[in-house]
Amino acid sequence: MSKGKSDRITYKPYEQNQPFLIPPCVDDLIPDNHLARVISKTIDGMGIEHILKEYPKGGGASRYHPVMMTKLFLYGYLTKVCSSRMLAKAVRENIVFMWLAGGQKPDFRTLNNFRKELPEGALEEIFITTVNALSEKGYIKPENYFSDGTKIESASGWYVFMPKKAVKDKGKKQSEKLRAYFRMAQDAWDGENGEYGNRDLEELGKEGKRADTDLKTLMEKLNRRLLRIKPEE
Repeated sequence: MSKGKSDRITYKPYEQNQPFLIPPCVDDLIPDNHLARVISKTIDGMGIEHILKEYPKGGGASRYHPVMMTKLFLYGYLTKVCSSRMLAKAVRENIVFMWLAGGQKPDFRTLNNFRKELPEGALEEIFITTVNALSEKGYIKPENYFSDGTKIESASGWYVFMPKKAVKDKGKKQSEKLRAYFRMAQDAWDGENGEYGNRDLEELGKEGKRADTDLKTLMEKLNRRLLRIKPEE
């Protein structure tokens, strides 16, 4: 060992509860050219309020803005977040979805109700129009999102997008492929609701907190397993 060097291992500070001197602004965390910004600006410029005018206004407590909800759906579908519970999870945990929602957190029931109450076919047409526009402007390549073997995730499993035959059909228009994808996403959404009913994700369940004795038992089990590992010679 050369003089002056140490074989002592040091670690960078790790403090999960370290406070920010100045709390970060969510907007500052989203790159200027991020797809979410492009989608948000596109939706704002389309003036879709007239399409959403039939979205029930109801009474009593105020409702989430339909333009914000539409942005969540579109960005979710583009990033294969195609179920009410996974979308609600993203709004709680994913900084990009948080930004799109303006910090609001619609739950899976609210997302389900919004989809049901929209004029039939409105969300699909907004999706097709937006994706085609982004494709024409070169913001996205649809084949990177909707191609053979594309998978859609939901809490109840994976749904494969389109069979090879359909994708290899050169005469198949892009809009037709997008409609097929959109309907598969809808099926994934409905399938999850059918399996979960009125329940949320397991991570938000009511099983109760793990007791300290449970953690002690786990540590003892881990130590016994580690003792069985033979050191390398």
